[in-house]
Amino acid sequence: MIVLYILLAYLILGFFFALWFAFYKISKIDQGATQSSVGFKLLIIPASILLWVIILVKINSVKK
Repeated sequence: MIVLYILLAYLILGFFFALWFAFYKISKIDQGATQSSVGFKLLIIPASILLWVIILVKINSVKK
């Protein structure tokens, strides 16, 4: 049962991270996505939920 709670917590954190990333921080990784449509941003949310830890490390490693 604890594994399910950990998985649920991971997905909830991933959901909020994905929204923040898709609408505010995507341009830090990809300059071409700066003027992207809302449809594109909604399209990348599912993958961002699952890969949020990797994306967070990538955002922190990119220098602007």
